[in-house]
Amino acid sequence: NTVLQSYWNGIRKLFLVWAIIVLVGFAFVYFNQSLSPTTINIFWGILAGIGLLYSKKQMPFSDPILRNIFLVWLGIIVFGIVISQVSFFWSPLFFLATYLGAFWLFLMALGHALTGLIEKKKRYIFMVIAQLIAAVFIVMFANSMPALFGLQYLIAGLVGSASMVILLF
Repeated sequence: NTVLQSYWNGIRKLFLVWAIIVLVGFAFVYFNQSLSPTTINIFWGILAGIGLLYSKKQMPFSDPILRNIFLVWLGIIVFGIVISQVSFFWSPLFFLATYLGAFWLFLMALGHALTGLIEKKKRYIFMVIAQLIAAVFIVMFANSMPALFGLQYLIAGLVGSASMVILLF
């Protein structure tokens, strides 16, 4: 038995909430690519804030494993939002602005990997990592073809959301 199994109902709901957040967030970016990066990051910040507040509710800090998992994801989300914003305004990171879908898929894979190390529930975690890494390569290929450029956000949304849905089972 793992620590998460004792909180499975709350954790299962949490996976579903994040699946919805990821899908809605990337769909928003896909359909609103003409908006400013700051506007998009504000939207993502609101979604992430909702998700993190719900996560905090489902993952009591009294449990050190759940606290560490929460802190890992908090760090990854904050880092990702900051780097996403900076990539549009700081020349050494300009290249990243065209690969933000892949960047976020990589961050999600990193978060799942770290969660797997903390939780020691590797079977599902490594399946998710494999999906996310595959999606990074797909997104990078799509970005090399101008006609497919914007699809990276739909791919990131679908694969990122699916990775959370897989954890429901």
